[in-house]
Amino acid sequence: MRDITLCHPRLQRIASAWVKACATEGITVAIGETLRTVAEQDALYAQGRTKPGSIVTNAKGSSYSSQHQWGIAFDFYLKMDVDGDGSVSDDAYNDSTGMFKKAAELAKGLGLAWGGDWHSIVDKPHLYLPDWGSGTNILKQRYGTFEAFKKTWPKMDAETPAAKTDNAGIIALKEIKSGVHGLKVTASSLIIRTAPAGADSGKRYSKEQQVQPIRKCFVSGTPWIQTEDGWVSGKYLTGWVCQDGRWWYLTNDYTYLHDTVCQIDGQAYAFDSGGWMITADRIAEDGHIQNV
Repeated sequence: MRDITLCHPRLQRIASAWVKACATEGITVAIGETLRTVAEQDALYAQGRTKPGSIVTNAKGSSYSSQHQWGIAFDFYLKMDVDGDGSVSDDAYNDSTGMFKKAAELAKGLGLAWGGDWHSIVDKPHLYLPDWGSGTNILKQRYGTFEAFKKTWPKMDAETPAAKTDNAGIIALKEIKSGVHGLKVTASSLIIRTAPAGADSGKRYSKEQQVQPIRKCFVSGTPWIQTEDGWVSGKYLTGWVCQDGRWWYLTNDYTYLHDTVCQIDGQAYAFDSGGWMITADRIAEDGHIQNV
């Protein structure tokens, strides 16, 4: 399907802002695939396997492993004459000038993630909401079906009364916490603001100072984290974050560890595709999972 209004409300808003941002930078884009049915996903999975063409997905429709089946992703294409031959129609997926990455960087700045960063089947036309990781396991485990997930959309996008009054534009407001050591500041001098993307309070955090988070949110795709002193950019903090009763590890530029086993403070930890910590004490130093 090619109707963005079938997708998550926040994805709709970001997509609209992204198309305008691309146009400002001289990149003309259009939205292609959005919500996808089981039959549509199965037909795509058959390509390169039982039907002609190249393999473009590892997700079967019946497994609900495609982000398109959950309304949190869309594909895009170019509507511009990339090769200078006077035609637009033959350049929909012409990435000879790196336009897909340029467009994707604008999308990432608004809070989306890019399939071009994937390692297994790089998907340059694919953009998605990263809240549930780079796959669909979290969605399947938490909601079971797309229909159940869709019922949460209004609630997920609702702002608190205070946010509506004082901080219009805030999305994904969530309570969070950290461990006893808190989050570590990575900037040499981190500005503390009165609100997300708000006025400078005049206060600063110094590099490697440890702070305790209270809440997090996004404003125009930029992450903000609240502490007892105010709001700071989430791009300059690192450390453990507990959200909805589960732990993940925040790294610089508001990225997170996922699909990996690594050492943190001398202890081995494993993280799933969504970035959630899945084990802490059963992984040997060489990376092998130890038997229970």
